Amino acid sequence: MSSLTLDKVYKYYGPQLCVLKDINIDVASGEFLVLLGPSGCGKSTLLHAIAGLHQISSGTIALGGNVLNDVPCQNRDIAMVFQSYALYPSMTVAENISFPLEMRSVPRAKRQKAVSDVAALLQIGHLLDRKPSQLSGGQRQRVAIGRALVREPSLFLFDEPLSNLDALLRVEMRTELKKLHQRMGRTTVYVTHDQIEAMTLASRIAILDKGIVQQLGTPNEVYNRPANLFVANFIGSPRINLLPAVSRGGRAVLEGSATTLPVPQEFASALRQDDQKIDVGIRPEHYGVADGVADAKAIDIDVEVILIEPTGSDDVVLFRHSGVEQSASLRAGLIQKTGQARLRIDTSRLNIFDRATGERLR
Repeated sequence: MSSLTLDKVYKYYGPQLCVLKDINIDVASGEFLVLLGPSGCGKSTLLHAIAGLHQISSGTIALGGNVLNDVPCQNRDIAMVFQSYALYPSMTVAENISFPLEMRSVPRAKRQKAVSDVAALLQIGHLLDRKPSQLSGGQRQRVAIGRALVREPSLFLFDEPLSNLDALLRVEMRTELKKLHQRMGRTTVYVTHDQIEAMTLASRIAILDKGIVQQLGTPNEVYNRPANLFVANFIGSPRINLLPAVSRGGRAVLEGSATTLPVPQEFASALRQDDQKIDVGIRPEHYGVADGVADAKAIDIDVEVILIEPTGSDDVVLFRHSGVEQSASLRAGLIQKTGQARLRIDTSRLNIFDRATGERLR
C-alpha cells in the first residue's frame, strides 16, 4: 500500500481556463478518499491527472513518495475502474480479468491462480467462461473491478463506477465495494456526484466546486460542520434550511420576524458585533414536534404546514416560518395534516455562516 500526495496541483486548458486550482490533498495509505461535487467541478479531471491520462500544468503528484509527474500512465502502478466498464467484448470474463497480467508477461499458471482468487473474492467464478454481452450491468462492473484487483496495484481509482446501474443494484454494489475495501485495505480514490455514495464509502471526502477543494474532511465533518454555504447546500437530502438573520446580543434574530435563536457556544465570540448579516443553517432532522416540555437547548416556533411527503419511516414536512419555506424530517405520522403546527428547533446543532463571504463562522 502507498500514500498519495497532491501538492499545489493546477490544470489549465489554454491560458485562461483553470479547471484545477491549488489542489493540496494527502491520502494516507489504505484510505478511501471520495472526490465529490457537481458536474464540471473538476473531480474527473483530477482523477485522470492522478492516473496519468491528463498532464497537470504545475504542482506535484506523488505515490509512496515517488513523483509521478513525468511517469507514463502504464508505469504508475495504478489501476482504474471506468464508468463504462471498458471490457473487451470478444474476450471471456477470465480473459478480461487476466489481460493486464498477460501484458506484463506473467506466467500462465500464476495468471490462472490470480483470476481464480479474484473471481472467488467477487463471487463471479461461475461467469468466467461468459462474454460481457451475456452479463448484467452489475456483473460487468464486478469484472471491471476484478481486472483492476488482479494487478495488486498501489492505488485504485474509480471513476463513477456505479452510475450506470439501477438504484437497487447501486446500493448492493456500494455495500460490496465497502466490504471489499475493508478486506483489502488498499488506497483508493473514488469519484462520484452521488452524496450518498460519498457518505457511505469514504474515509474522507474532498468536495470540489469550480476546480477548488471547498472542504476536505470525514463524512461527519462535512455534514455537521460544513465549511461554507456551498458545502452546506450540496450535502444533505432534504437540503439544509438556510435562514437569513442578523446578530444581536450574541444571538441570531431571524429576518422578517421576532424569532431569536440562541447559538452554540462555538459561535458566540464571532457574533459580538450587532447587526452582522448571517445565514443560519438548520438540518431538516434537527426539527421536532414541540411537546410543551422546556428545553434549554431548543426553541419552539409556530409554523404553517404546507405539504407532507411520506417517505416510509419518516415524513418530509414542508412548512413556512418567518416568510421562508423550510423542510423538516420527522418520524412518520407526527404531523398528519396541513395548517398550523408547533415545531421545536434543536439550537445546539445550528450552523452559522457569514452572508457576505459564505464561510462558516469560527
